Amino acid sequence: MSNLPVADLLVAAVIVICIIISLTRGIIAEAGAMVAWVVSFIAARTLAVPFADVVFKSVEPHALAVAMGFAAVFFLAWLLQKLARSLLSSLVSAVGLGSINRLFGGVFGAVKGVILVTLAVMVFSHTDLPKTEEWQSSHTIPYFESLADAAMPYLPGKEDTHEEADD
Repeated sequence: MSNLPVADLLVAAVIVICIIISLTRGIIAEAGAMVAWVVSFIAARTLAVPFADVVFKSVEPHALAVAMGFAAVFFLAWLLQKLARSLLSSLVSAVGLGSINRLFGGVFGAVKGVILVTLAVMVFSHTDLPKTEEWQSSHTIPYFESLADAAMPYLPGKEDTHEEADD
């Protein structure tokens, strides 16, 4: 085996670790966990104030009650979804689809690993790291830089560069 640059070894390690974790957990747990965080955040953001007004009405200042309400709703929503994922994963295994669940979990893990490395490249591109020999000698980093460049227009805070046509 030739001497691979450290950056390439780190890229491979991140992707392989994501694949292994996702293979063991399965697509239901992996995708469900991602959905759970988003849904829990939306639920907490929507219900924090009404929840705080009912459950934490004696807490002062009101902002603290709202923060406690946010945390409580987030945790409860996440916990309910965790229980649902566990039941669904058990059901899938019971009907003999556990291997397929894990296989698709591995594919999901590979995609998640590529996304994580791409996000890391986006962040590191704003440092001096790209000027280092390790970064420059990498065989894989240029591919992730291309992915990062392709993703940039879709990030929040980027102004739309397309002019709308006047009718």
